Amino acid sequence: MGDIERISISFSKFLLEEIDRLINEKGYSSRSELIRDAVRKMILENNTLDREGIINGIIIVVYYPTKENLDTMSKLYFEYHNLIKSVNQGYITTQCGKNMKVEMFIVEGKGKEIKNFYESIKKLNKKIYDKIVVF
Repeated sequence: MGDIERISISFSKFLLEEIDRLINEKGYSSRSELIRDAVRKMILENNTLDREGIINGIIIVVYYPTKENLDTMSKLYFEYHNLIKSVNQGYITTQCGKNMKVEMFIVEGKGKEIKNFYESIKKLNKKIYDKIVVF
């Protein structure tokens, strides 16, 4: 690779163990290669959200179901109802024994509106995971 710059990144022991596990499972040659691949995917997803016209996507979020979070999600459903084509939700217990709510949205609309919806979801307190896939 041509113009490479080094940066320093800190990870918890748990995340570093998971990174190393993925390297072995997926055949990456190094931690750097895995992290570069993840960043490339994130950039591609965000660039798609900035496209003009109608796009489709799936948004997944896992969060602790506090009253505040449930109220926030209720407001977001109302605000972005025109984008939401389907919602699937349920509860899971994480490996550390916490009960979490999982929601999956199928969305269709202007990329910028979907991006705004997703950015609002990402701001939830005690959220442990979010993901968007756009096409």
